[in-house]
Amino acid sequence: MIFEYNKLRSEPERIGLVIDASDTGASVSPLPVADLIERIFDLAGFSSKLSDGGLIARQLISQLGGIGQARAFKIPGVRRLLKTFGPTEPFTRKSALQLIGGKDPDNPDANFKDYENLYIEPRPSSTKLTPPAVFAFLVEKGLFRIGAELKCPNCRLPSWTALDVLKQRVICDLCGCEFDATRQLINEDWQYRRSGVLGKERNVQGAIPVILTLQQFEVNLSGSFHHPLYSPSLNLVPKVGFDLPTCEIDFVWLIKRPYPDNTVAIIGECKDRGGKREKGRDSGTIDAKDIENLKRVADALPRKRFDPFILLAKLSPFTADEIALAKTLNDKYRQRAILLTARELEPYHFFDRTRLEFKDIDKYGYGQSAENLARVTDAIYFKDVPPV
Repeated sequence: MIFEYNKLRSEPERIGLVIDASDTGASVSPLPVADLIERIFDLAGFSSKLSDGGLIARQLISQLGGIGQARAFKIPGVRRLLKTFGPTEPFTRKSALQLIGGKDPDNPDANFKDYENLYIEPRPSSTKLTPPAVFAFLVEKGLFRIGAELKCPNCRLPSWTALDVLKQRVICDLCGCEFDATRQLINEDWQYRRSGVLGKERNVQGAIPVILTLQQFEVNLSGSFHHPLYSPSLNLVPKVGFDLPTCEIDFVWLIKRPYPDNTVAIIGECKDRGGKREKGRDSGTIDAKDIENLKRVADALPRKRFDPFILLAKLSPFTADEIALAKTLNDKYRQRAILLTARELEPYHFFDRTRLEFKDIDKYGYGQSAENLARVTDAIYFKDVPPV
């Protein structure tokens, strides 16, 4: 942080800068967050680096303009649009608007009207959010690219051409033949395809619940006196001499607290809605191995410096087996399991919808700290709080 090692020292609740009586100025460089996260897991006995999913999530956050701009992913129709069309599948604006604003057969409770007051970008306060505005935002942010699908008269196969390179005379990407596309362009509506990091099929769907969870944390767990630090998905490899698992965590979120309280470290595992069985297991399901790995990572953090919590987030309800496994994360003296679903991730505040389902839920906390989230999780999932 400073070139001369003896000019900076650690003090309670601050750092001390040592200057000469004649000095008129000094500069200190911040420690990069990635380096800080790496040092923290080094204390736990791990070597850490961003996974492929973490790189995708980080780039997607940057492309959106920050984690706060990920609010558009709260809308189920936006997530459905990403799942419906693969990275090479073109689609029309009409199809996109139908998915964003329409009903989801797999999630019949989802309704676009629930998000008409959501602000994903500045707009007049008297207006409501609309599916066209949402799609325009996504295209402007570079998540989708404008173009046209043209059929080559030589090979008779369709190919997609981006607007940036589109001309009346184009060269077919498939056979190399040049042809006049004027007639097709006159009769063709613009089509769209995924672009940037969304053009990668692998890990994209896994990045969405991670980013959505981080965005919700930024709104609800940030404060005026502490600025949380986070990292998306990390690959953890045990160092020599440490009996620890080689695994991936979907994110880590750090909250600094005043001395003598420890720093809060929330380690997360995030899943989409789940799907068909892959390699003998249900995709999108949290299993015993996931729980064991998260537990061992949390236990490896120095207890004198960190209060670890383990978050399980899923964009669909948890199964009975998942809840039973999550309960093992707690013990007689610690409540550290946090369970969140779309019910908590889609509203502005964690429990806007949850308190409509369960009686007296507010007496357990409002979701403004990790302790509150763990207390509410224990009440809802492990103690059978009666519904409203």
